Amino acid sequence: MTSKVINSLGDCHRRGIGTALSLFDQMLCEVEEYARGREARSVFYQERNGLSDEQKSRLLDEVSQMRAALQELKDGLGLKAEIEDVGRKICGQSSTFYEVLVETKSRYLKRYGQPPSELAEYLDPRIDVLIQHLRNLTALVLSSADRTSSHNRGGERDTIA
Repeated sequence: MTSKVINSLGDCHRRGIGTALSLFDQMLCEVEEYARGREARSVFYQERNGLSDEQKSRLLDEVSQMRAALQELKDGLGLKAEIEDVGRKICGQSSTFYEVLVETKSRYLKRYGQPPSELAEYLDPRIDVLIQHLRNLTALVLSSADRTSSHNRGGERDTIA
């Protein structure tokens, strides 16, 4: 029956299923990080991991069982794993946050009401610094992507059978 399903599965269905399961597996990677104790701490973003040792152990067990089910689906449907290039991911996220930072400048804050004039003097140069650092970050990963693109066909997303 499995070979009949594989043979009758169209490319659109295969991509749709593969994408959904890949996103699900990505979420499992994050759950696994939390079960291993991850607690990110930065200036504006902090995580608090209050999971008990028992919860962490049970989460790891659940993740393991779900990965076994995912492996069965991958093999049974002839799906391929996606390899996400970290540099490209950073560039994508940087592009998104470039717009967010630009729209944090004082002239865009008028949508919330007229900001104090002193805000522009304080905020805008500091946002400009963040934008420049974001550009630097993007340039750094793009320079490494240029070196690795010769190993990759035109920057396409890799897959593994």
